[in-house]
Formats: sequence, C-alpha cells, structure tokens
Amino acid sequence: MVSARMWCGSVWLWCYFFTGCVLISPFVCEMNWLAKIPHALLRSGCRFSIPAHCQTSRYLTSTVTLPPDIEFQELKNKLEEDRVTLIDVRTPSELVTDGKIPKSKNLVLQMLGVKILIPEEDFAKQLGFSKPKLDEPVVVSCLGGIRARTAQLAMMGVGYTNVRVYVGSYEDWIEKGGPVEYPEPETQEE
Repeated sequence: MVSARMWCGSVWLWCYFFTGCVLISPFVCEMNWLAKIPHALLRSGCRFSIPAHCQTSRYLTSTVTLPPDIEFQELKNKLEEDRVTLIDVRTPSELVTDGKIPKSKNLVLQMLGVKILIPEEDFAKQLGFSKPKLDEPVVVSCLGGIRARTAQLAMMGVGYTNVRVYVGSYEDWIEKGGPVEYPEPETQEE
C-alpha cells in the first residue's frame, strides 16, 4: 500500500493506493472532488472506492448544460432591439486598438470573477453599466471566442442562467461586416 497526500478544496486528503484500486479518504464529500484527483490516477483499470455516506458517491462526473451559442445575425438583431447585454472580456487596450462591437460593455476576463460578485450599486459605479440580473440574457465575446467561453462558465458558476457565447466573437463580427466603434484611450488620473 502506498499513500499520497493531495490538496482538495480546503483540506488535505490522504489517498491510499492499492493494486488497481484507490481508496479516497472520507473527507471527499465536495462536489468537484474528482476534478482534483491527479490525471495519472485516471488511467484505465483504476477503480475508486468512495465512502457510502458521501453524497457524491452516486455521481462520479457532473455535466453542465450550456445554452446554445449565438450567431452574428441573431446577436445583431438583439443588440438593435436592446434585448441582450453584450459583455466583451478583452482588455481596454485591445478595444482601443482593434475596436469593439457597438453597445458592448467591457469587463476584462481577469476581473470578471471579482466584479461579478460585487453589489449592483458598486458594479454600476465601477464599470459604468448596470449589473445584469441572474436570469437576464447575456452574451459574452472576446477576440475569437475562447475567453468568452471561459467567461460564460465563470458566470454560470456564480448563478447566471442565460449566458451565451458569440463563438466567432469580434473576428466574426468584422468578417460579417458588423459596425465597429473605437473607444477613446483611458487616461490615467494622478
């Protein structure tokens, strides 16, 4: 028997490795514990023995159902009718250099997790637009769609239920001939 210690959430877990079997310590009652097991343990033939009292013992994986992605024409129509909040997660310097989709709001991906959790009043003061309600339609975009998917998952993780990704994002918008705005560079106040 070999044991190993690994970090899982806020506790250290002791895993005991037997031939072809892994016994996970009874502390493992956290929702996403499986994601924290090193990939080396997940090779074929490795079985897990989980304490019966853990809620997660019935579910070894979890899936998230994502809303369908949004396409150019649907997004353009919804923006014209003010039926969606479009959040661009690129940096302000990217917006100044490359331009942005009209009516889009900027919330840098690296700050999304912090900003999306602040109260509505503070959110509006800091970012200059109203914080979307948890069930309001939101579309996230970036340059090509990868950061937008990350933003979608982060927002869904804190309770947003109607967050869609504009897959081609800004590159697709330009390619399809959508209008573009160029914001003024932000000046540093001393």
